[in-house]
Amino acid sequence: MLKFLKWTAIVLLVLFVGLQLKRPARTNPAVDESQTIEAHTPIPPQVKDILDRSCRDCHSNKTEWPWYTNVAPVSWWITGHVDQGRNNLNLSE
Repeated sequence: MLKFLKWTAIVLLVLFVGLQLKRPARTNPAVDESQTIEAHTPIPPQVKDILDRSCRDCHSNKTEWPWYTNVAPVSWWITGHVDQGRNNLNLSE
C-alpha cells in the first residue's frame, strides 16, 4: 500500500510539473487614453476608485496579474476570466 501511495504521489507531481509547460498568454494590450471610459464620461472620484479597485483587473487592459497566475491550472482559469471580462466590458476601449 505504501509503495502504491508513493508512486501515485510521484505521478501526480510529474503531471503537475508537466502542466506548467502550457502557459496561457497573459497580455495587457496598449491603452489609448483617448478611448478609455474616463475620456468619454465624467466619473466622480469615488466611482473611479471603485472601478479601479473592483473592476480594472478583469475589465480593462491594465490588468495586474497576481503571482498565482503563473501556476497551472489556475493560470488557465484566470486568463479565461480576464479575456471574457474584456470581451463583455472593456473600460480601456
